[in-house]
Amino acid sequence: MTKSLLGAVLALAIVASEASADTGEWRISGFGTLGVVRPTEGDASLLRNGINSAGDDGADFGADSVFGLQASRSLGPGIDFTAQVVVREDQKETVEPRLAWAFIRFTPFADLEFRIGRMRAPFFMFSESLWINYANTWVRPPTEVYGLNPFSDLDGADMMWHARVGSYDLELRPYIGRSFLERRTRRAELKRILGLNLSVYRDAFSFFLGHAESPFGLPWGDPLFLAVDAALRASPFALVADELSGEDGYARFDSVGMQWDNGEYLASAEYARRAVNRYIPSAHGWQVTLGRRIGTVTAYGVLARQAEDRPVTDADLSAVPPLQAAVDLFNDTRNTAQRSTTVGARWDLHRNAALKLEFSHVKVADNSVGSFLLVDGSGTILFSNRRINLFSASVDVSF
Repeated sequence: MTKSLLGAVLALAIVASEASADTGEWRISGFGTLGVVRPTEGDASLLRNGINSAGDDGADFGADSVFGLQASRSLGPGIDFTAQVVVREDQKETVEPRLAWAFIRFTPFADLEFRIGRMRAPFFMFSESLWINYANTWVRPPTEVYGLNPFSDLDGADMMWHARVGSYDLELRPYIGRSFLERRTRRAELKRILGLNLSVYRDAFSFFLGHAESPFGLPWGDPLFLAVDAALRASPFALVADELSGEDGYARFDSVGMQWDNGEYLASAEYARRAVNRYIPSAHGWQVTLGRRIGTVTAYGVLARQAEDRPVTDADLSAVPPLQAAVDLFNDTRNTAQRSTTVGARWDLHRNAALKLEFSHVKVADNSVGSFLLVDGSGTILFSNRRINLFSASVDVSF
């Protein structure tokens, strides 16, 4: 269905472009980030959930580096087409181009627009600029919040209605579709997303509120899961195995955020919550960012935290202690709870280029892996209660 939808959108764009005598020229833009991160712990590699694979010991260029090209063209009055191709490392340890956007937009009125095709899944306040890192203050968005929902694409449709109410600008955005996430072992899927966002703007202030829910599938395939699954299915607790992995989950996702930026000072805060009935933990996270601009340099600090609300399964297997221990270990290795403190600086060295430097101190929660994997992906261990420092740098461009 997804390939058919994208194929239809691309075909319609090509036909409309060739048929219309009033189309404009292609508008080409691009963006890129060369980023590097180095943890102080030799066995730890930074994991950006849904984005990268485990790095090698030392400096890792895969977590943050990305390059993208975007093209758009008018197809006629009130109709235009946009496509975006992105190249970055993925969780399957490959670096190859992928189609991030491919949608047609209809604008029947100045305050109303419809889009159909592939677009960015708008789960967070800064979703639209996640790949375009030049638009963000940080080297990377706080993983405590933005790691809660790793799905980046929306294959479907949305509507944006704009209104002016007094001195406030409002944007209401319902959307529907599905999303896939290619993982190292098996593919995860949000099967039928229904979502609604509200954004409010006034001068230097903006506010965001979003809700989405969907049936989802998440089939684990790592060695630990396979061992626990086999043990459960050979025991009287076989039904518990169905809570660990499969295609029958349901997820709800909520987020709320605000930003204030008057050109000299900036402040942003965001809270997100993931509530699921199986396969991954229910969790919530928040971040607060404060910054000050002095000329072309912005100094900023970030506090962030993620906490687990409910494990993958809370089944009582105490009658079989070894089985309980195995399930507890599975639960812990899906838990990414941690807290962090970050200080950084951004230097706008050119009108379309910025250099960023960051230092982060991360405290992984008890019974958690945090945002880390073993270097080279050689296995799964808990980083419980460990303190890990991260040194990060990036050069971001937009053209």
